[in-house]
Amino acid sequence: MTWRTRSFYGTFGVANLGLALYGVLALLNPQILTDSFLARVYQFPPEASAALAYLAALFRLLGFFNLLVGILGLWLLWRHWHHPQPWSERTVITVSLLAYLAPITFDNTVGHIGLFEILEHILFAAMLAVGMFQLFKRTDGNR
Repeated sequence: MTWRTRSFYGTFGVANLGLALYGVLALLNPQILTDSFLARVYQFPPEASAALAYLAALFRLLGFFNLLVGILGLWLLWRHWHHPQPWSERTVITVSLLAYLAPITFDNTVGHIGLFEILEHILFAAMLAVGMFQLFKRTDGNR
């Protein structure tokens, strides 16, 4: 196995596992996201408890989405490991990159970049770079 292949499986495996863990944490404790959003973006009046309940439900939905897409990405990566096909490689790269756009976009709207947001940006950049290397590898052996 070449360094390019090892870096592809390692990077995309860690990124999809991180996405699934992000989803589990958001499902178990949406207050992590809600508190950050309320502190930095929008201040609801104290009597807006229904809006806060809807906001927590929205963050649970975001967590559920991230969990499903992270598991899907891990499954596609596993499938590509056992049955390497060019289409499955492109599917893993596309699904993983698109899955990271939602949390990155959401976290950037909060207006505060913390440790987890920095990790998301690093993983996204690593996936983008490794995915491009993997897609545009030369197969003629002249490298």
